[in-house]
Amino acid sequence: MHRCKILVVFLILLLCSGCWDAIEIEQRGFVIGAGIDLDEENSKMPLKLTQQFVVPSAIGMNADSDPAFQNIVSSGNTMFETVRRVAARTSRSPFYEHIKLIVFSEQVAKSDYFPDVLDYFLRYPEMRRGTQVMITPENALDILEVRPANEKLPTMYIQSISKNNYKNARMIPPTRIGDLHEKLLDHESFMVQMIQKINDEEVKIAGHAVINGSSDKLVGFIGEEATEGVNFITGEIEGGLLEAKVDDEVVVYEMEKVQSEISPIFNSPDDITFKVNIKTSGSIPETYKTFDLLNDEELDHTEQAIEKRIDEFTDIAIKKVQQELQTDIFKFGETLSVKYPDEWEKIKDKWDYGENCFKEAKIEVTVNSVISKSGAINRSTLQ
Repeated sequence: MHRCKILVVFLILLLCSGCWDAIEIEQRGFVIGAGIDLDEENSKMPLKLTQQFVVPSAIGMNADSDPAFQNIVSSGNTMFETVRRVAARTSRSPFYEHIKLIVFSEQVAKSDYFPDVLDYFLRYPEMRRGTQVMITPENALDILEVRPANEKLPTMYIQSISKNNYKNARMIPPTRIGDLHEKLLDHESFMVQMIQKINDEEVKIAGHAVINGSSDKLVGFIGEEATEGVNFITGEIEGGLLEAKVDDEVVVYEMEKVQSEISPIFNSPDDITFKVNIKTSGSIPETYKTFDLLNDEELDHTEQAIEKRIDEFTDIAIKKVQQELQTDIFKFGETLSVKYPDEWEKIKDKWDYGENCFKEAKIEVTVNSVISKSGAINRSTLQ
């Protein structure tokens, strides 16, 4: 009896040893980036997928002559078909657990394919919710073809730039596919980083793309100045520089803290007001004006110039977002639903689509800027 027990345990150990479906790492085709374009001339295979594979042998110190990546392009009518076509052209099947970035072209983001393509990536077992998403007004393939001078992998180069929003007020925070999924489920309008190719070695991430929460499609792009205004209104600025003119001379204001408080006032669906109170604090690291920042009068004068400049950015943003795109990326609807939940239930289906109550709402912005660190007294004549 004892021997039988030992034999059973031994057989169980044999069955449990190893992984029956294991794939050796040398056989993995690591995909770190993907780009989706639309081929409008090919109705049978309109989706064009670019997958950026890592070439491990070219990443070493002595492999400067060979590219460390390979972009493989495939077409199909569905994402499933498009991905599977690659298996017939490479010895390593695509493996998505290490993917960092997905770039959509403007044509895809405006088409009926966009929600379905997103759904595919969200449901794909190997996909991570932390994967970043960007939209380009150009071809996604061209973005992944960039050859940066200081990086071997274009995707890693792009991802590094995308995280510099704490230094540049004209960038928005990176968009994760998991966050995007939540906003789509809530039918909430949102922003996605916009990327453009400058030349064969460089890209630029500034401005942003706007997705309407009702249609789940791209409605347009917002430029750099309007993006800075949006960031002031939403309070998403983590740092950056702002140039203002004081007596026709340039003064640089380095923002260290930006706070935005949005207060809605609901009288009726046709009479809604949002009061936006923006508070900033920062220092003056550079100036082309000769003045003494320890002088209260000159300090107030400089702060007023900074406030005026911020007002200009928010005005640009409001005109672009409210009047042209008519899509609420300011999160006004969210604040309205918290303060006036009953009233919100009556208008939420026509907030920034349909009758579009958002377009008719009043937006009042007040700015209070403080120079908390004036630095050294500047009495130079700059001659």
